[in-house]
Amino acid sequence: MPFISPLMPPGISGHCIRNKTQNGGCSACATACQTGAISLAARQPVLDVEKCLGCGDCLFACPADAIDSLSPIERKYQDNTLSGKGNRFVPSVNELLMWHALRGIRRVSLDRGNTAWQAAVVALNCVLARIGEPIWQIVHPDGEQVDHSRRRWLGRPFNQDQSSGRMPAGQRAVRAAFPAISWFQVSVDTEGCTLCGACSRLCPEQAVTLTGTHLQIDAARCTGCLACEGVCFPRAIHIKPWAASAHPRLLPVTACQCRDCRTAFVSFSADETRCPLCRRHTHGMRALT
Repeated sequence: MPFISPLMPPGISGHCIRNKTQNGGCSACATACQTGAISLAARQPVLDVEKCLGCGDCLFACPADAIDSLSPIERKYQDNTLSGKGNRFVPSVNELLMWHALRGIRRVSLDRGNTAWQAAVVALNCVLARIGEPIWQIVHPDGEQVDHSRRRWLGRPFNQDQSSGRMPAGQRAVRAAFPAISWFQVSVDTEGCTLCGACSRLCPEQAVTLTGTHLQIDAARCTGCLACEGVCFPRAIHIKPWAASAHPRLLPVTACQCRDCRTAFVSFSADETRCPLCRRHTHGMRALT
């Protein structure tokens, strides 16, 4: 008999963004988990295999593709209709968005009284309306022919014309499927920002970049990992869920030289004469002259 290696249990890999900053605030996987299988007590989230149902909600919420050994749920569909019958795992909005973009799904077939799926479609339609996409319809296949002998064992109707598939998971996959949409709003408080560049260096998606002439914010690239918030000392950058057309912003900056320590720095104001570090030393401890 050929040797078959056992499947690895699901877990959180080192790609988790919380490994990159001590104050990382990303909790997307724990928030998405309906059973409390993911805890955030440690710096890196821990997945309790005993509690995990394998629903895959955390996969579609993760901004860094950090969930290992877990696959999205396989679902049935026919033409432009997704089947919600006989499937106990209700998809997240991100998963439904992937079906919308990659398979052209515009309807879902549900048994009457399936309120959980209905709520998921309503939440999806709110997002689709905001980004100018056609909303989904709910249909009830009352007259559908059912193979009762097969239904006895599988608990759902059998239709030979149906196909099945899984969607690519993760916030990066959603971004790739809707490149013209910003799924997160990135705002910078120019009064508090010192233009230290920490957010630019740490951002894995290059949604924030700092050069000698401007601070560029490309919210369409943001996956909501919150790494920039965790590393920002003055708490001048803020991320929140959003759904709107993407419009990159350029905030002009000016190259300056500190009058105290002679260090080159950039500022939003051309009249600034002291670098951020010297401004913090109110007693002139960094002054060279």
